[in-house]
Formats: sequence, C-alpha cells, structure tokens
Amino acid sequence: MSLQPFSDKQLNYFKFSSIVLNDIASALRQTFKTMWDNTFGHRPGYQLWDDSPAVRNLFLAEEGGKTNVPTHLSYEEWDCTALFQATVYAKSFAMLDSTGHKRTLSELYTRHRKIPHGKFHSSVVSPTGNKDETFTLAIDQLRLLRNSLCHLEKSEIDKPTFDNYIQLAREAFKALGIKTDPIDAIGGLTESDFPTTAVRNLEQGIKQELRERIKFLEGEGSSIDELKALTNAIKEKVEGGASKEDLALLQKKMDELKEQINITQKALQSKQHALDIRIKLYGEEHADTARSYESVGVTQHKLGDFASALQSKQHALEIRVKLFGKEHADTARSYASLGVTQDNLGDFASALQAKQHALDIRVKLLGEEHAETVRSYESVGVTQHNFGDYASALQSKQHALDIRVKLFGEKHPVTAISYLSLGKTQHNLGDNVSAIQSIKHALDVHIKLFGNEDAETATRYQSLGVTQYNLGDYGSQLHSKQHAFDILVKLFGKKHADIARIGHLLGVRQHNLGDFASALQSKQHALDIRVKLFGEEHPDTAQSYESVGVTQHNLGDYALALQSTQHALDIYVKLFGKEHADTARSYESLGVTQDNLGDFASALQSKQHALEIRVNLFGKEHADTARSYESVGVTQHNLGDFASALQSKQHALEIRVNLFGKEHADTARSYESLGVTQHDLGDYASALQSKQHALDIRVKLLGEQHADTVRSYESLRVTQHNLGDYASAPQCKQQEFDIRTNIFQRQRSRKFCAGGNKMAERVSRKRKQIDYKALHESSTADVYQVNGKKRYRSKSKDCSRSGKAAK
Repeated sequence: MSLQPFSDKQLNYFKFSSIVLNDIASALRQTFKTMWDNTFGHRPGYQLWDDSPAVRNLFLAEEGGKTNVPTHLSYEEWDCTALFQATVYAKSFAMLDSTGHKRTLSELYTRHRKIPHGKFHSSVVSPTGNKDETFTLAIDQLRLLRNSLCHLEKSEIDKPTFDNYIQLAREAFKALGIKTDPIDAIGGLTESDFPTTAVRNLEQGIKQELRERIKFLEGEGSSIDELKALTNAIKEKVEGGASKEDLALLQKKMDELKEQINITQKALQSKQHALDIRIKLYGEEHADTARSYESVGVTQHKLGDFASALQSKQHALEIRVKLFGKEHADTARSYASLGVTQDNLGDFASALQAKQHALDIRVKLLGEEHAETVRSYESVGVTQHNFGDYASALQSKQHALDIRVKLFGEKHPVTAISYLSLGKTQHNLGDNVSAIQSIKHALDVHIKLFGNEDAETATRYQSLGVTQYNLGDYGSQLHSKQHAFDILVKLFGKKHADIARIGHLLGVRQHNLGDFASALQSKQHALDIRVKLFGEEHPDTAQSYESVGVTQHNLGDYALALQSTQHALDIYVKLFGKEHADTARSYESLGVTQDNLGDFASALQSKQHALEIRVNLFGKEHADTARSYESVGVTQHNLGDFASALQSKQHALEIRVNLFGKEHADTARSYESLGVTQHDLGDYASALQSKQHALDIRVKLLGEQHADTVRSYESLRVTQHNLGDYASAPQCKQQEFDIRTNIFQRQRSRKFCAGGNKMAERVSRKRKQIDYKALHESSTADVYQVNGKKRYRSKSKDCSRSGKAAK
C-alpha cells in the first residue's frame, strides 16, 4: 500500500529528517574520529580510531570509566545524542580554561551563550579565529538543528524554514571540514525517493532521537545531591575562614558552580520538559510516560515537595498497573517508590501497604533470594519500625539480613547496612545487648572496607553510642560520640550539617547525664550551625530550638525555655501544617515545658493536640499514640483529675502490651505510671500490683544494677509502706540503697568524663532531669521525669519525702 501524495511541507520534513538522521550523524562520526586521532592517536599506549573494542575502551577510560556513550557498540551505531556526548560534552577533549581548570568544549564555548529555544548560533566561526571554538560552535549548531526536528509539532516544514535549516547545516559542515555534497543533493530529492519503508524508518529514527534527547534531559539532575553537598562544603569553608590561596581556589570552584545554584529546580524543569514531550508523543498510557512521571516524582521528593511527589508517583503506578498489571517488575518499583514518599509524609499505614505490594510482587517474580526482594524486606521493616510495630520490623529486617548474608557474605557493605538497621529495631525493642552486637558488627565491617575517616563510619559510631547509653555504659557512649564528632570535624570542618547533628546528640547525652551547662553549649552550637546552613524555617532548626528549650528549662531559665519550644512548634506548623508527626511531637514537647512551669491547663491543651494528631495519623494502636495517652494522663494527674488520668494511662498500657508484649521497657514504664495514679487514688493493692509488674520487667530486661530498676524499687517501697507492709518496705529500701551504691561506684571507677566523680553522683541524683527531646532519640528516656524539683510524675505523694510516707 503506497502513501498518500506528500505536500511540499511534508516533503521538506522528510528531506530534513534524512539530513539529521543520516548526514549529520555521519558528519559527527567523522568529526569525532578526527578529534580522537589528533588528540590521542599518536600518544604512547594509544592508537588511531579503528572502532575496535580496544580503542572504544581507551575512550571509556579517558571518560573516567563512566559515560552515556554506548562504548560497547560500534560507533557506527552511535546516534546523534551519543555523538554530542562523545565530542563537545566529553571529558576526553576537555581543555584548560583561563584559571587553569579543565572544562569540556561545551562549557568553554557554548554554555555562556544561552541560545533561546528554537534559535541558532548567528555564526559558527570563532570571532577570534579559535579553531576549537569554531569546531564546538559547529557541532552545537548541528545539535540545535537536531533538537528543532525533534520538537516539531507536525511532520511539516515550510520552505523558508527548510531553506534556513539547509543553510545552517551547510555552514556547520564547512566549519568542520566535512563535504556538503549530501546536503547540496537533498534539494533534488522527490517523493519517489521516500517510499513507505524509508518514511517508516525515518519516523522510527526521529522517535529514537527524541527518546535519547529525553534521557539527556533527565540526566541533567543525576548529580543533584553531589552538587548540593559540594556547594555547601565550599560555602562553609569560606565562612569559616581560610588562607588566601584556599579562598582563591574556592572562588574558582564557586565560579564553576554558579550556574548550578538552582540545580535541583533546573533538574525538575528538565524532567518536566521530558514528561511533556513524552505525553505529547505517546500519550498518558505509555511505559515511557510512566517512567517520566516517576522520575519527576523522585526529584520532587528530593526537593521536599512530598505532596507533589506522591501525585507524580501515583500517576506512574496507575499507568503501569493498566499497562502491565499488578505482577510486573515496573509495577513493583512504582509501589516501592510510592511507599518511600508516603513514609516521609508520615502516612505509615499506606506506606506499609504499598511496600508490602512491592515485596509480594518481587517474591513471586524474582524469588526470595534476589537483591530487589531483600531491599523490599528491608524497606517493609523500616516502615513497620516507624509504625511502632517493632516485633514485625525485627522479623522483616532479620529476613533481609539472612538473605544478604547468603547472597553477599558477612563482610559486604549491604550486609553491614542490614546489621545496622536490625540493631536500631533491637534497640527499640529494649534488647540493647543484641543491638550493640549488630551495630558493632556493622561498624567493624564499614571500618574494614572504608577506613576510620569516613562520614558513614561516624554515623555508626553515633548509633553505637545511643545503645551504649541505654545500657548504662556512659563511658563507652561518650567515647563513641566523641569519635564520631572528631571524624566529622576532620572531614568537613566545624560548620557542617553532620557536625550539627552530632553536636546536638552529644548535647542530649550531656543533658541526660546532668551536665546541663555543657549540654546547652553543644546544643546552641548545633542550632547556630543549622540556622546558618538552613535558615530558620527548616526541620533540623526546629529540632534544635526544641532541644535547647529543654536544657534551658533544667537550668532554671523557664522564660527562654518556653520561647525556644514555642519557636520550634511555630516552624513545624509552618513547614508541615498541624496534621504531621513532627508537629504532634512539638505540641507534646511544648506541653512538657508548660507542665514544668506549672501551667497544667495549657500543658493539657498542648498534649491533647498532640494526641488528636497522632490518632488521626497513626490510629490508636501506635507507639506514639500510646506515649501521648500516657503524657496526657500525667498532666491530668497533676491537675488532680485522677479518674481521667487513670483512664488515659490504662489506654497507653493496653496499646503497649498489644504492640510490644509485657516484657518491654515502654510497657514497664506504663505499669509504673499507672501504679502512681492508682496509689494517689488510694487503691494501694492495684498500685502494688502495677509497680511490681514494672519492677519484674526491668529486672529481667535491664538487670538489678540499672537506674530504672532503682526507681521501681523506690516506688514499690512507698506503696508497700502505705499498705502497712512494714516488713517488705525496709528490704526494698536496702536493695535500692545497694544498687545506687553499686551504680555510683561503677561510674566513679570508669571516670567517664571530666570531673568523673561529680558526674557519677549526678547520674544517681539527677536521673529525673531527663531531656524530653531524647524521648524521640532513645526509647528508654522517661517523659515524666523532667524536673526533679517539681516531680511531675505525681511523686509529691508517691515518694519517701511525701507527706504520707513521712507520716
């Protein structure tokens, strides 16, 4: 079947298509060969271009071992996009600029010209007679001509436009030293030169060029994180003070990056442009369109625009389900990617569902022992952990670890990651001994592979320190934290986001050890860095304000403490709105501060806000919801509303038993807190039972020689006394005294920090002054023991110095 007769415009379109796909590509191959031969052909160890695998590998090596050019194929198969990459964008032909830095030909001669879309270079001849510039301008002119063909809305070109294209192509060929005979002959072609097969081939070739063009656009954002990190590092060093030589070098770096300041936004624009082209070319329901939607979503996610990312990824998923069905590798990838964004939105229930879908598909398609399947197990475990279902998280992460050990062995980076992730869940389950073993294993593997001076090594030292702290091994904990801090300072200097994070956590630990002055200094330093790096309206800045407020309170500066905590809440509300996990946490933190100021009515209101948000986000069966119920109960108790307090604390206990079982640190805390309210209601029998449960759990989990166990003995003794059990009460008191003495002596012998004796004494004397912020960093911190003076666990009655106990 023959085609319908062509109009003149259609004929012009096919003529120009033939030039782009055949003649321009051929000219670019000749140009590339000339450039290679002139630059490398006669160097020792190199050879003239003969298109052999050996010479293609030499080109790949000159590119640093990584290139978008398909060097595994003959260069006769390289399309225009690949040839542009191999010439004006290639590192192989980079030259020194005026500052002594190597730049690609495109960076040297065309980037600064900023040719508008649809326009061309007015001339391809260098105004200064520079041959390299002329070569570059000519190649770039051919690129612009190729782009014009790809972006045509119709398969038609009018005569003036066609004549202009032909003239521009002829000038570019001449500048490159390529004969223009093929272009000159194009005018003589007629409709008979474009039979059905030729037309179909041209159309297919144009589509392929467009696909490669889209890939190039999407690749614009591939190094977003790297460029952002480099820009921040340069900025920090300039602000931190440097020698004149350093500043000069850094200024050059900044000049190179000044066009990359908005790289993330530009990447998003490039990917959005690629998506628009694909929709126009293929429509919505096409595999390439789905890929573009997902790519846009990934960049939106990196920008922190999770709502838009969710929408883009949902589009990709819907297209893939419609095209491939639910049991397909691309569908699984969409489910997994969607789950990551839902995780970041705090919608853990939906995230778990999406990730579970991805896992089920991968198990069915790929089997259990496959890298993608194990990644899904790990990801599901992370969401289960975030959801507070630590038992299920442990199971998923253990499964992931077992598969990775089988696939890669013990001494592999991904296996180390699994050990680290497993350790975090073991930590939250209160199994600190196993957690330390897992995290230590991850640390040892990482040090063996990457050495001590590595940012990830610092992160693992930090994780190890958190668990050591919860085991009561404060000396080792501080050593680990200091080690992490020293590594990061050496790598990045003192003004870096990781330094701020370590400094912040160091401040939290110093606070919990009772060294409030040092804690405030560490936290304030972290806050200053974060404000400088991120500005006021950033989650990390809000976190620092909140934590600084806690320490200010314990130093007795209540006005500043309230101001800092309120400032943190305002930032969270502005960034995330009221229905967000961080906002809920900030409301609860504000309530604790108000509690400690004695403003119980405001505290109850703040904590009630936190509870309502968490119930809406997570439902009632969630660890954070349980914490809110307990926290509300404490304030109700402080207001004297013991009946409501009992109800709230009972809710918290029931949730924790359902989530964690009876033998868990959080469950023990709930039993003890419930016992305090039962005691003050005069129900000493129930109080004794609850407190005994708490003590039994703590002895089993933490052992006798732990501060939380001491607290349980103390609380139990008071209730025994009020029940008239004067025989048991002294025994309890003696055990309490013996344990406190042992803890003091152990800490004294360790000399875990400067002024070790005084600090050890503070540990036993000031355990009630716990940094509330540590609640969100360490599962064993006690929300209710915020300030020893005010005793907001309602121990004004349930303690040895209370009125009843004294009588």
